[in-house]
Amino acid sequence: MFKKSKTKRIWKDTYKIHSYESDFTGQATLANLCQYMQESAWNHAENLQVGFSHLLKKDLIWVLSRQLVMIYKYPQWGDIIQVHTWPTGKDRLFCYRDFKIFDESNNIIGLASTTWFVIDLKERKPQRTDSYIQLEVDGSVERVFPSFPAKIHPVKVPEFSHTLQVNYSDLDVNDHVNNVKYIEYVLDSLPLEFIKSHLLKGVEVNYIAEAQYGNKILIHHETKNNGSLEMLHDLFREEDNMEICRARTVWEKKA
Repeated sequence: MFKKSKTKRIWKDTYKIHSYESDFTGQATLANLCQYMQESAWNHAENLQVGFSHLLKKDLIWVLSRQLVMIYKYPQWGDIIQVHTWPTGKDRLFCYRDFKIFDESNNIIGLASTTWFVIDLKERKPQRTDSYIQLEVDGSVERVFPSFPAKIHPVKVPEFSHTLQVNYSDLDVNDHVNNVKYIEYVLDSLPLEFIKSHLLKGVEVNYIAEAQYGNKILIHHETKNNGSLEMLHDLFREEDNMEICRARTVWEKKA
């Protein structure tokens, strides 16, 4: 499946859910589960010789473009989980990576699919995959969803909006807002009564542009009902009205 014999086909990391990674119910937050997956993707990329340390020598960095995460059961504070991740393909500009999250009984409690690309640090332009990666994945590789994360429709008629400002703690090693922070922005801008009465089952995100320290972010929300409770979210930089992120969340009414 992989041409490099010294690399691991599937990367596996074990994580313990800490108190500071849980919400008021004692469950791990979806944002922290995404952090675990990002950490495992980072680790596997290093193993495959295309990680942060390797690309930085060429003035290149990875950028997350899209992700789709579905959670079937949230782990609790103190639980041990395992994250499995592996590349699922690449084309001219994008690389694809999937994830499975397992509980201590080896049951699948979450699935995710992500789309990545690489930019150069000087001009911030996307690079062709064949310029930085030689790893090949054949057609037999497993994919957790039938298709890769798709384009999300924009919010058409905002039902309510929220404004926040980017702080120091929101920044990552690339000096812009960490991708998981956008998920936190969306959830933090929802009414607490809604959060307490609903369970977040999944999130899909399209990352469009960067946000940096001091930017003011405007978030629009729109509710859809397609058999399950679905919401659309649009994030804009207030300074120039640039759309920076679209998200779709799926919820389940708590009993």
